[in-house]
Amino acid sequence: MINMTPKALIRSDLFRYEGKSNFKVFLKLFLKNPYFRFQVYLRMARSNNFVISSFFKVLKAGLGRKVNVQLSPKVSVGYGLYIPHGNIVVNAKTTLGHNCSLLQFVSIGAMHNSDAATIGDNVYIGPNTNIVGKINIGDNAVLGAGTVAVKNVEEAMVVVGSPAKSIKQVQNINDYAINLCSEEFINKAGK
Repeated sequence: MINMTPKALIRSDLFRYEGKSNFKVFLKLFLKNPYFRFQVYLRMARSNNFVISSFFKVLKAGLGRKVNVQLSPKVSVGYGLYIPHGNIVVNAKTTLGHNCSLLQFVSIGAMHNSDAATIGDNVYIGPNTNIVGKINIGDNAVLGAGTVAVKNVEEAMVVVGSPAKSIKQVQNINDYAINLCSEEFINKAGK
């Protein structure tokens, strides 16, 4: 994972939502969208400053209950996270790559307190998807609505069903996910 400041991570998340990352857009989205606000609290809860981190952990916990998103600050989360809806549960041992999209009713869990999934970069996880166990989801993968993944998902594959089955190769991840952050954007946002 790239080591970035909370501010740069928040800018990358903002870009995923709005396609731009200025202060006016930030303020409007922060006040209007509780899921984006949750992500801001999540990013700030990982601050190196104990007081700031503790304060935002409390805010994140309260808002997390309200919007029904369980995503611990312990989860390794790359830049450009996109959570447009709630009802999401992510195991604390999960690793989320850059530009991940988590839609409503997503559950990423582990079996019997073991390690959880490693999700690659630019992954779209559709509504009502379950990812169970210590599996790898490859870069640019798409997990369709209602998918139950219990085995590794190859890079740039669309999988659907229960259990997940590959149905086609992803030609262009931008057909599934919006406003992906590029390396150029991240370099401008600051590490």
